[in-house]
Amino acid sequence: MQKEGRVIAVKKGQMEICFERPEACQHCGACSGGQHHTTVLLPGDAPVGALVTVDMPENKVLAASLMAYAAPLLMLVLGVFLGSLFFESEALWAACGFGLLALSWPLLRWIDKKIKGRAGWQPRIIAIKTEGEKNNGNEAE
Repeated sequence: MQKEGRVIAVKKGQMEICFERPEACQHCGACSGGQHHTTVLLPGDAPVGALVTVDMPENKVLAASLMAYAAPLLMLVLGVFLGSLFFESEALWAACGFGLLALSWPLLRWIDKKIKGRAGWQPRIIAIKTEGEKNNGNEAE
């Protein structure tokens, strides 16, 4: 998956890159308090204002999405199921579900720390266009 963003700051070999959210996300507002952009830090050296193309393998994007969304849901359902095996009260089933849901957060943090430094999980910059460069001949003058 490739996205194009703009370098908004460079500090100690780290570029802060701002990405516009896709059109489908513009009206949702579920993440980042309704902001229409997101920023990431990536190693590199490009001037502020440059457009950079960032690549992340699609299978890693899918795996990260599954971890972030499916794992907590699975833990909730597993907790309710296990609660139903040991308790008769539906309130206790729900408590078990929410208990395992709460445990999913530190589990995901642990997984994130394990994979964070691995090269295959890191986005990489594949192109840099500075302000003076033409955008494949499509730039308006």
